[in-house]
Amino acid sequence: MNTLFLRTGRNAEADALVIEFHYSKRPPANVQQVVTWHEDGGLFGGDGQAVAACYFSIPPTRWSEDVLELSRLVRRPTCDKPLTGLIAESCTMIRAKTDLVVSFADKTQGHHGGIYQAASWRYAGARDRACDGVLIAGTFHPGRSCNSVWGTRSPVKLAAILGQPVEQHFDEGKHCYWRALSLSGEKKARRLGLDELPYPKPDAQQQERTAA
Repeated sequence: MNTLFLRTGRNAEADALVIEFHYSKRPPANVQQVVTWHEDGGLFGGDGQAVAACYFSIPPTRWSEDVLELSRLVRRPTCDKPLTGLIAESCTMIRAKTDLVVSFADKTQGHHGGIYQAASWRYAGARDRACDGVLIAGTFHPGRSCNSVWGTRSPVKLAAILGQPVEQHFDEGKHCYWRALSLSGEKKARRLGLDELPYPKPDAQQQERTAA
């Protein structure tokens, strides 16, 4: 691939990538910064299409100190440049907003966080299964989306509002990775109890289930 150009604030183009190529099919909420890679605009100048995007957001779960979450990482299938480069460049740009970033690899999707391992992030362990939303007529709705649309994520309240059964949905747990961007971030990580554990390996059985 030819030289790629780093840009910020191109949220609409990044959102289009997420909707088309990310497994979630939805951009995150509470976005604080979006960093994108663009192709060269060619003879007409300017930027070409966005080929990869990295999002930083306020985490949906409360932390006792301020951190930002790398909440989406996505690229076009034609982008063959390693995304570790985009992560590194994005972390450099986000230093003005935070000194500690975290990210989660979703075990439900068969992810173990290989991209963060390749980027030399540290591993804090796996979080237990948690309720991440509800099932309405067999379709998954994230809890945050339920709060936005209906003002609640409670299955009981949603069932009353919608007049149909609503079930809780639980994920399979998530692997937590973190990166301190300064000495103050290192100290913050220690106060938050973020460990530095051996990296997990891919779960072959889980990958088979999610690929089926």
